[in-house]
Amino acid sequence: MRALCDRGALDDDPGSEAPLLAATGGPGPVVAVIAEPDHRALAQELCGAAARLAESLSGSTVLLASDDLSPATAGSWGADRLVHIRGAAVEEDIAGAVIRWARSEQPWAILAGSTASGREIAARVAAAIGAGLTGDAVDLEVADARLVAWKAAFGGQLVAAITATSPVQMTTVRAGVLPRPQPRVRAAEVASLSAFRHDRVSIRSRRQDDSLERLGEAGAVIGVGTGVTPEELARLETLRELLGAEFGCTRKVTDRGWMPHASQIGITGRSIAPRLYVAIGTSGKFNHMVGVRAAGTVLAINQDPTAPVWDYADVGIVADWRECIDMLDAEVKRECESRQLASAERSAAKRSLSR
Repeated sequence: MRALCDRGALDDDPGSEAPLLAATGGPGPVVAVIAEPDHRALAQELCGAAARLAESLSGSTVLLASDDLSPATAGSWGADRLVHIRGAAVEEDIAGAVIRWARSEQPWAILAGSTASGREIAARVAAAIGAGLTGDAVDLEVADARLVAWKAAFGGQLVAAITATSPVQMTTVRAGVLPRPQPRVRAAEVASLSAFRHDRVSIRSRRQDDSLERLGEAGAVIGVGTGVTPEELARLETLRELLGAEFGCTRKVTDRGWMPHASQIGITGRSIAPRLYVAIGTSGKFNHMVGVRAAGTVLAINQDPTAPVWDYADVGIVADWRECIDMLDAEVKRECESRQLASAERSAAKRSLSR
């Protein structure tokens, strides 16, 4: 078995391999991002992508936020300007403010998250300003000065390049598919925009059964299939704690009601990019594994040597997971202890040199 630390799977610094944030703020086109208050990791991913796009166009970035995001935070994510949308109560109000801003600024592109809220806001804005809108993109780039949104097609069998002919181009992007660049030290310029409240919808309470950010922010994810029953999940708790991992699952698991839909990974679920993905009790069919194609290292445990998961795995254990999980726990624990000892020795050496 190859070591689990291959390709940075157990790196102490999750940002050690993250790309550097592009320097923007040029006179060229504007790339805007619509931020959602409860999805800051997604907003950071989108800002990083906007900065990358703006750099290739010698342009700048604008972050449109309906919460009290600080200029330092927005700037560290890649925003050159921060526009606070004040007085918005629901998505309709936010969309109205973005529509007015877009008509005035005429940005080159507007990016939003592929969440329920992001899709509603983006759809309203696109319809009002006549912008071409691509949904659920998994990557973005510039070609011939136009935005190219890459999107899964034909059930995820391929990725298609989608472009728009409209002056303002829009796309929603899946959470977790874009890298979050290393933060920069820079504060964004600040402006405010008042939203017009229609008050046609009154929100009395909000409840979220599971966090959208949970899987997107995780450095390690343990993905389970129907080969792990709810009663057996506790046996994976030690491995989860050692890796600092979150649990994800296949569609069949959510269909059976064993885990919430927010934990589903794949074409009809989440796309994630952890440093380490551990597939346990799943055959590894394409519809699921496409959701972890951006993972750093994929470890699979399956007793079937012909399972589809081996086409995607970097590390493989051909065995019943119930028979090898204790040995894996012990190996990971030894590796973690070894790293902690090495880190302590480095810290002691630094203190000694500074005296």
